[in-house]
Amino acid sequence: MSWLKRLLGARQEDLPPAEAFATPRVSLPARDREIVSIPELDFVGHRIDSPNGRYTLLWHDRRWFEGKPSDGRYVLIDGGAVVVDEVMERPQDGKVADDGTFILNDWGASAELAGTFHAFRADGSTIVSRLYSANLLNNGLSLDGRQAVCQTCNAPGSPDSSILTIFNLAAGTELTRWTAESGWANGYEFPEGGQRIRMLRHERPPLDYSLAGEFLDRRLWLKDEVQRGTLYALRKALAEGEAATGVSAEALRQGARRLIAEDERFRAEGWRLLGEIEESAGRNAAALEAYDRALGFNPRIGVAKRAAALRKAAQ
Repeated sequence: MSWLKRLLGARQEDLPPAEAFATPRVSLPARDREIVSIPELDFVGHRIDSPNGRYTLLWHDRRWFEGKPSDGRYVLIDGGAVVVDEVMERPQDGKVADDGTFILNDWGASAELAGTFHAFRADGSTIVSRLYSANLLNNGLSLDGRQAVCQTCNAPGSPDSSILTIFNLAAGTELTRWTAESGWANGYEFPEGGQRIRMLRHERPPLDYSLAGEFLDRRLWLKDEVQRGTLYALRKALAEGEAATGVSAEALRQGARRLIAEDERFRAEGWRLLGEIEESAGRNAAALEAYDRALGFNPRIGVAKRAAALRKAAQ
């Protein structure tokens, strides 16, 4: 009904029945455009289409007029006909499924860490609305509109910090919520009939979790992060051992050397880590050399006693 209010400049209770007005129709630009201008709706903003091409979701953030904020707006179009046209404080990251189910993250007007995830039916009615005491990072929607996901940003002290929530939109309920060990994703899929969630990452292998949060691709993730020289992954793999992770001592060495070569912030940490890798493999001479290099970058790196013990044992 908001399109009627916008058209007539009247209060909703003063309007004639909606049936008295023809549903507005618009001409949409080519589908390859993410930012669109639609004069018929006085709209400029983001656009996304359902995979089957039937539905189009439009939204724009809060705007300012003469120094005053104006709420954002979202519009759902079905085959050229406007079926939903409503306001939201700060709509972001829209998705729409083949059945017209759509989702939006509302960043809200508050300066506090907070955000609200919304899921709607094709008629605009609410399926789920979930407020978080953390900023929302992104979201995802299954092709059939039966499942959705959102992930929050870091929010120290909040129970909603860095969590991933999966929603059963068919039932209108929150299904599960957990913290992903692999961190944040850039996008999401629901393969195998929605029995798992796939986290998509730019220029990285996708990673599958069970809906309950079991990390199904943990070995793949650790091997990839070790190869890239990621410090915390190197430490995890070293602590857990090859039998648990599938990461060999040689892979750990190569990862540590890449960290040393490519990130000068962690040179001392990298040499210390390489020393620990060599010591755990029984290569004491190589371990001592690495510890000495670490101490050269940072005398307080915490391996002086270990280096002294190895040096004494070698005499």
